[in-house]
Amino acid sequence: MREHFNLLGRYNQWANATLYGAIARLPPEEITRDRGGFFGSILGTLNHVLVTDRVWMARLKGEDYGWFTSLDQVLHTDFPTLRSMREEMDRTIITTVATQPLTGDLGFVNSKGLKQMVPRWIVLDHIFNHQTHHRGQAHDLLSQAGGAPPPLDLLYFPR
Repeated sequence: MREHFNLLGRYNQWANATLYGAIARLPPEEITRDRGGFFGSILGTLNHVLVTDRVWMARLKGEDYGWFTSLDQVLHTDFPTLRSMREEMDRTIITTVATQPLTGDLGFVNSKGLKQMVPRWIVLDHIFNHQTHHRGQAHDLLSQAGGAPPPLDLLYFPR
């Protein structure tokens, strides 16, 4: 399982870099335009993923995340800064996942204030599955904006 999660960490980094590279070719107003996505715009969707990744990394490390206000919180209003923070977070995910225990449960309070106890391996799977889900949404919003959505399937990931 360790090898599986290490692979997902590297794939995740590559998929994010590929998607962000395609989005960077759009005019800024297309990145922030509300297209009716669950988080409105491409920028809103990508902010959501960064927010949740920051929360999960804090939970895994036992760190405070008092900065968190909501799942639609906007951390960065400009794409270049968001992209830089995404790159930093992807490096953090890789190093954190590589050192996490794969057995036992993780206790935390969810965004609705409810106490949860979830097996750690499910939490790790969730982190990557959640990103894949929202990358798909951003991928669709990119095509609505007239951008060329790149292939992001795991099979295309250069190993």
